[in-house]
Amino acid sequence: MIDNKNGNSRFFLSCLLSLFFTALIFGSSFYVYKSFPVPEEEIPAEIEEEVEEEEEVLFYEDDQIPEFASYLKEVSLVKDSSSDRGLYLYRQQTSKAAVEWFYSHVTGNREVSDSILIEAEKNDIPLSLAFSLAYTESRYRSNAVNSNSNSSIDRGLFQLNSNSFPNLTEEDFFNPAVSAKYGMSHLKFCLDTAGNEISALAMYNAGTGKVRSNRTPQSTLNYVGKIMSYQDTLDRLFEEQVASYYELQLSPSFSVAYKK
Repeated sequence: MIDNKNGNSRFFLSCLLSLFFTALIFGSSFYVYKSFPVPEEEIPAEIEEEVEEEEEVLFYEDDQIPEFASYLKEVSLVKDSSSDRGLYLYRQQTSKAAVEWFYSHVTGNREVSDSILIEAEKNDIPLSLAFSLAYTESRYRSNAVNSNSNSSIDRGLFQLNSNSFPNLTEEDFFNPAVSAKYGMSHLKFCLDTAGNEISALAMYNAGTGKVRSNRTPQSTLNYVGKIMSYQDTLDRLFEEQVASYYELQLSPSFSVAYKK
């Protein structure tokens, strides 16, 4: 009888220890899971719902674009890419998936959004500026085509001109990765030359010579106004839907300098 009692006691103690270690392992696993960033497919549903509700405001009609001259008074002429919240969060492993998710929803095409993100990051270009340029140029359509009065043709995501890029094949023009590579490289050249976003965008559209000689056409000024207005909306949506979830990750130097 004594042996049976001892055996029962040992069995009961083993069960208690097993339950204890099971609970400990489960608790540790849950802590580790919560410590890791949320994968792209697990981004909270409420964020996706808010983006879907807001997406329509990204697309402006011509009569909604503010007059360029008055709009310039409200925007900063120079935006330091080193303090761009989008670029910073895209470069962090804990928030990169959220940035990719946001812009894939903005464009409606993951291949297009990834192409722009990769090349914008390489050239140190603010993400909202890169995507605003792509939207205004092609509405994010990699097969977009526009014929010019000088018989040249603009093709693809960033509307690369056939005269400016004679070595590209038609397949190259319509490849979003190739278009983003050359489009972002040219925008970087314009930014370095002009020193501010507005003049750089004017150069991208009208050419460096016209802008430098103060012969920028009105159509280019309207074009720049559309980009800046769209960028303003992108910045605000990004702040609400992505950046606000990573405030602890952003240093105090990342002040919210979005246009009022």
